[in-house]
Amino acid sequence: MAITTSEAICRHCGTEYPVPADASADTGFCCAGCHFVHGLINEEGLDRFYDLRGGQTLQPVKSLAFQKRDYDWLAGLVGEAEEVCAECEDPARLTLDLQGISCAACVWLIERVFRRHPGGLRIVVDAQLGQMRIWWEPGKFDVVAFAAELQQFGYAVGRVTDDAETRARRSESRALLTRVGVVASLALNTMAFTVPRYLGMEEDFFLARLFELITLASASLAFLVGGGYFFRRAWRALTVGALHMDLPISLGLIAAYAGSLVGWLARVESLMYFDFVATFAFLMLGGRWLQQAAVEKNRAALLADTDRRREVERLGEGEENPTVVPVAELEAGDRFRVKSGDTLPVAALLEGTDPAEFSLEWINGEPEPRALSPGAEVPAGAVNVGREPVTVTAREPFAASLLTRLLEVSERAGREASQSAENGRDFGRILRAYLVVVLVVAFLGGGAWLALGGGWAAALQVLISVLVVSCPCALGVALPLMDDLVVARLRRAGLFVQNGHLWPKLRQVTQIVFDKTGTLTREAPRLTNPGVLEQLDTGQRAILAALVHDSRHPVGRAIRETLSAVAGGREKAAIAPDTIRETVASGVAWRDPESGVEWSFGKPGWKSEPDSESSVVFARDGEPLAAFRFEEALRDDAVAEVTALRGRGYRLAILSGDAPERVGKIAVDLGLDSSLAVGGASPQDKADWILAHDPEHTLYVGDGANDSLAFEAAACRGTPAIGSGVLERQSDFYFLGQGLQAIRRLIDTAHRRRLTARRILSVAVLYNIAAVAVALAGWMNPILAAILMPISSVVTLAIAATAGKR
Repeated sequence: MAITTSEAICRHCGTEYPVPADASADTGFCCAGCHFVHGLINEEGLDRFYDLRGGQTLQPVKSLAFQKRDYDWLAGLVGEAEEVCAECEDPARLTLDLQGISCAACVWLIERVFRRHPGGLRIVVDAQLGQMRIWWEPGKFDVVAFAAELQQFGYAVGRVTDDAETRARRSESRALLTRVGVVASLALNTMAFTVPRYLGMEEDFFLARLFELITLASASLAFLVGGGYFFRRAWRALTVGALHMDLPISLGLIAAYAGSLVGWLARVESLMYFDFVATFAFLMLGGRWLQQAAVEKNRAALLADTDRRREVERLGEGEENPTVVPVAELEAGDRFRVKSGDTLPVAALLEGTDPAEFSLEWINGEPEPRALSPGAEVPAGAVNVGREPVTVTAREPFAASLLTRLLEVSERAGREASQSAENGRDFGRILRAYLVVVLVVAFLGGGAWLALGGGWAAALQVLISVLVVSCPCALGVALPLMDDLVVARLRRAGLFVQNGHLWPKLRQVTQIVFDKTGTLTREAPRLTNPGVLEQLDTGQRAILAALVHDSRHPVGRAIRETLSAVAGGREKAAIAPDTIRETVASGVAWRDPESGVEWSFGKPGWKSEPDSESSVVFARDGEPLAAFRFEEALRDDAVAEVTALRGRGYRLAILSGDAPERVGKIAVDLGLDSSLAVGGASPQDKADWILAHDPEHTLYVGDGANDSLAFEAAACRGTPAIGSGVLERQSDFYFLGQGLQAIRRLIDTAHRRRLTARRILSVAVLYNIAAVAVALAGWMNPILAAILMPISSVVTLAIAATAGKR
């Protein structure tokens, strides 16, 4: 078993990946998908993409470029768009989600691909939101072909996300960015007309009064536009009895503006903090936008949950043409069609006269597909891995389906995780203490000055200056910037954090529990003798590529991905898909109409002689040309990472729906205690095990619908699965690539983040003590405040910037 000893940078996506001890096995790419796309980009003369990419990190392509995706939904949207434009004689247009877009280089590549298709008029790609808008001439531009070509380059096209939560989140993000821009302009305006006063402009100067009015107007608008965002949020929190970070920000803004207004009316210059109001509003808004943008970018990298919740073709009694209906309308007894690659939304009985092959990996963890005979019950969540659609009869309504319950559980877990992001007990205690100390010091200081005969103006100056200079910049700007830089650095390593509440909870983790299939092991079986592909000539490889091109079977996917790394492996023979015959649980075959030669790819003994040492055989007229051997393989660095995590004192366990003997073998390979390797576990069994074994200190890593109950039970949750439409949006984090090093990297990053946060808070505390002391002594004034606040901000931001470095 090779143990990872070092890491390298993928030549296509820039993601770090583990290098095996045998360095000669290193291809320079983190996955077969990146290897394929890199070759395609260079072959198509689009290699400027890598110059534009620079040091940016992309999402690893993985198997996306090889998947057969259903674009019927897109063809329907195109038809609707062209019907609408036919009535108004305008170009047709669509907005679509994009998965895999990361930077300006991606935008450039997508635009170049678009321009190669005749009839395309305009494209606008939004990398921040993960969307594109296209305009085209009806009947002249093939949108489906464009989407399929983008998939070849590693970009998946999906329906635009249109749920209420996503719309609200994107609307809030845009509105916040608009506020930042407006308040930035107002802050610059305020500072520009305040500087002359700081430089000694006399009060009787003929423009002095005008400058003051402009400063007042600009600061007032900044107060309303910028402060309004914080005022509403702070008030909402108070109405439900909660303390929010926006409360001290609101108090500082209100105190500074109210004091400035009083000072302007009473002509007391020492109370006029208009420039502080505008600048502070801008800094706090900018920090808040940074905080939202980091997580928003990670969530925008995912397609909407359309792969599992879609329409189905419902069949009437003796009806030839099916009716497309939402899966939510399925009832017991309904007959419907399941296309190749589609997921069964409800438990159903298989109809027809031929058997069919389904993958149950997503539900029970079995890595190998299962052949079912007509009349057999197919569980909800099974995936049709055959080449042809199958007809089934629903045994239950969609609302009662196990798949529906599992999806609802994972969505509930995600919502609860998001809602708890700012409600941690530690944060609440810190915020409460901060508010109490600042308010008590401010009012005692002001009261003391008034009692000692300092006069109302001096007392008000002390009170306001304490509230103004006790700047929560460390909490409002530096900490959000730190989190943004941390998230960005993890993104470069292929790890995407989606919930800010993850950080404090990671500190409490003492136990890490893994699902087996697709988590500890690779998504597809490993070809142990890839050299046999080199022995085939170019024509034979092209025919093999055509036979497995549309395969949903794990073995077919593995051959397809391995072929992409072989010279000439990207070429496939021009074979019509409907001429390839599939024999369920045996293989696929094609007969050349010109020569009469039959080519087959399947189990030994089906079209070729039996071979106990091989898993599948590629043959010509029964003569074996290549015999392939496969094994369920651990991820490249699984042994090294598990060993490292155990060395740090973490308790590790495996929960899987796969057979106990297979789970036990994996545990032995990883050096884990067999008592902590549970096989044959149902979704409820997994959740019960976690609930019985310290759930508050558990990190669970899984990839299928059968992990959703365990997701809800565990304190922290992560997944390597992208595209399943279930766990990635409900997880605290997801990771890409072929290794498990993301887990240890996340834990290390959480530790460094905690140390950086402590340094920021220490500097902030020292600054506040010094600044408040100056304010209490009566020495604070708007000029000094305008100098001290930027200095404290720069220092804390400089410390935060170190979080983005290794």
